[in-house]
Amino acid sequence: MKELKTTLLVVTVIFFGDALMAQESSLELATERGCFICHTIHVDPAVDRPLAPSYQEIAEQYRNDEQAFQYLVNRILHGTLYTEQNWSGGISMRFMPPNVNVDRVEAAELANWILTLPEDKALRHRLANHESMLILSARSGCPACHLMDASPDSRLMPLAPAFREVARRYRDDAEAERKIIRSIIHGTRSATKIWPHVNMQFMPPNVGLVRTDAESLAHWILGLK
Repeated sequence: MKELKTTLLVVTVIFFGDALMAQESSLELATERGCFICHTIHVDPAVDRPLAPSYQEIAEQYRNDEQAFQYLVNRILHGTLYTEQNWSGGISMRFMPPNVNVDRVEAAELANWILTLPEDKALRHRLANHESMLILSARSGCPACHLMDASPDSRLMPLAPAFREVARRYRDDAEAERKIIRSIIHGTRSATKIWPHVNMQFMPPNVGLVRTDAESLAHWILGLK
């Protein structure tokens, strides 16, 4: 019985981790494609009239609709200018513009992600934290140099290592968080170069970033799978 409980716990952890990684991957795609210019994941109680409905609201409205997937794919790709405006009473935008920078495969991934947003509170909390860290990193200028994942095209030399590369390199380093916080705040000009495959010789200091934000970013980066 004890062995069975241990096995079930391991399976649960693996499933939770896989589910979170899939959710985070789609969240990162939505961020890269500009979806959060108008949408949020959850309803923001501080905003009386948002630009667009939250993804949680969309998921709740369409979760049991058999036509919802294709319906959302078409709306993501083509916008809603000449269609029924289902949210006209509660949002500020009159219609959704077409997403010219999203292809059909990406639209399908985003539609599926919206419709399968987790109802599990722990997973939803982790996803919300990932969203807030993506926003913080964007506001701090991190995406100007760093990607979330290394590019599959080996011919391209990135400006800086991807965040998940950093997480893998430092995963077993007890001093990792301290080192990364220092690098974020003070840069790496005087440090030994350890990323020979990147274009930048050193990381500049983030003079406008407060320490608590640097700590949050470092903790988040090291926790990436």
